[in-house]
Amino acid sequence: MSENRRNRRKIERNKRMVKNVITVKDKVIGLFVMVLIFVIAVVAAYYFSFLNAGIELF
Repeated sequence: MSENRRNRRKIERNKRMVKNVITVKDKVIGLFVMVLIFVIAVVAAYYFSFLNAGIELF
């Protein structure tokens, strides 16, 4: 009886475990995109600050 319960709980526990479906390639691409967005934001901030100061960059 208790062995059946133990096995049933074991099966339920294994059903709940979900593997991580995010691959390493996806993580690298996501990190690259976040860094790229940050760099673009920094460049835009400098550009607009110089533009408001009256300095023409391009």
